[in-house]
This record gives sequence, C-alpha cells and structure tokens, in this order.
Amino acid sequence: MITDAARRRRLAGAFAEDTDAAQAAEYDAMRPGYPKEVVERILAAGPDGTGHRAERIVELGAGTGILTRALLDGGADVVAVEPSPSMAEVLRETAAPAGPGTGALEVVEARAEETALTSGSADVVVAAQAWHWFDPQAAAAEIARLLVPGGTAAVVSNHLDVSAGWVHRLARIMRAGDVHRPDWTPPLDPTAFEAVSTEHAGWTRALTPYGIRRLATTLSSWLAADDADRARRRANLDWYLDEHLGLGADEEVELPYLTVLHTARRR
Repeated sequence: MITDAARRRRLAGAFAEDTDAAQAAEYDAMRPGYPKEVVERILAAGPDGTGHRAERIVELGAGTGILTRALLDGGADVVAVEPSPSMAEVLRETAAPAGPGTGALEVVEARAEETALTSGSADVVVAAQAWHWFDPQAAAAEIARLLVPGGTAAVVSNHLDVSAGWVHRLARIMRAGDVHRPDWTPPLDPTAFEAVSTEHAGWTRALTPYGIRRLATTLSSWLAADDADRARRRANLDWYLDEHLGLGADEEVELPYLTVLHTARRR
C-alpha cells in the first residue's frame, strides 16, 4: 500500500528532478494566477493585525513565480523558496523587479521544510498551490519558525470549480487532484497559531480546447504518468472536448475557478 507520504515524495521527485526548462515554462504559461483581492489580502497581512502591509514575505514552493510576481508588484520584498532548479530559473527570469515601487526578490533553492532562512525574519509566510508537495508537520513547524510574532501564515490554492457538472467531469478526465475539500485547513500548531480563517473567491478564466489540453499537461498527475496513461488521457480529453461538449477549435469557454485562502496569525 502506498502511503500519502510516499506518494508525495514520488510526485515531488517527478516534479523537482524531472521537470525540465520547457516543462517549467509551460507550467508558468498555463497555470492560472490569483485574484487581485486574494493577493491584496496576503499583502495586507502584516504583523500588527491592523491591515499593515507586509514588508518581507517568504514564499514556500514558489514554483515559477506566478504568485511571486503579484506580491512583488504590490511592493513587498519576497524570498522565493523553490527546490526545482528549472522552476527557480524561470522564476528568476520572469520575476525580476520591474521598476519603482516593486519589491526586491531573493530566490533560494531549498525545500519548504528546511529553508535555512533566519528565524523570525518574515511578516508573512505563504504557500501557493504547493502545500500538497510538503511534509505537512515539518512545513508547519518551519513556517512557525520563520514568522515574526503576530506574523501570518497563508496557504492559497486554485481549484477547478466542480460544482458545475461539466467541470466536475473535466477534472476527473484530467485527473486534477487539487479538488477543493471544504473541511480541510492547514495543520498548524494551535499553541503557535491563532485559529485558521478561510476565505473564498470565485472567478472564471477563458480557455480554448487547446488551452485546456495544455493545462492538463502541467498537472502533477500527468508528470507522474507513463506514456500509455498519457495516451489514454489525451484520447478521453479529445472525446470530451470535441465530441461530447462540441467545442470548436478556437472557441473559448469560461472555465470556473475557486480560489481558497487560509490564514492564521502567529501567537
């Protein structure tokens, strides 16, 4: 029997070691960003509890910098922690400071569970679309170590909104494993953190069938699949998009998403 921890290690290995530069660039191009109001909520989670803006944010599992860029544009200095060299390289290329008012960027190639960063050095520690890669207990302990007193832990994720029946079936065909679980919150130590608060934001993203196919190839389940499994998935997706839904090659469809933000203040 494969345990959750073993599965996480296997998928993390597939992503961190086997993801090449082209795959990392495709991930950056096709994965969705985050709603403006969610980014603003993270930026406003400074340590005084009154909406003071965060000055230094540590982002764990920063990937190619999809959230990083938005945080930098909001004026925060960001330490982006990412173990995959190819992902980190795309991040460096795409998240360079753009001009006045943009925060400073530091990229650290390390695991979320062992960043080697200074204790008590972050106003906010955030993980975006990355928690499923982590050892949860070790990552939670590292977040607590990195935060200043009163700082905020944030875990944010995008999910296909499977409340729409056609999206639910699409997610099953794509084997999108990041389906929203309403009862889940990050397992933060209650002696170190106040109660977790959860917020939701619904939005849509316009994609063509070609874009949906490209999105499917950025999922961790795709990267871990063998050639035969990928061929079956392609065929199922072709049937669903072209025949069952009857979408034209250049026809855009509004793909609904749900963004979930969990936050908790460090005691």
